[in-house]
Amino acid sequence: MTRRWNFLSNHGLVILHIVQNPHATLREVALGTGLTERAVYQIVRHLEEGGFIRKRKVGRRNAYTINQQAILSYPAYGQMTLADIGRAIIALA
Repeated sequence: MTRRWNFLSNHGLVILHIVQNPHATLREVALGTGLTERAVYQIVRHLEEGGFIRKRKVGRRNAYTINQQAILSYPAYGQMTLADIGRAIIALA
């Protein structure tokens, strides 16, 4: 039996879902990523605290904006931003 794995981390999956649907509820993000609502809530909180996303109220819902200039904090990425990673992925397509 082959083990399942994903190219992106759970944080990456949530960012990708938010890019595609910035008005999604946490439940919708969870359904779209295969994660639990609790996990998505924690990831969104981490991303917001880290400056990777911004949350704003739109009526009764939240809308999220990706901070494309946020610098990834892992040493292997150097000074790459979210926009740099996005461009690199698109270049592979």
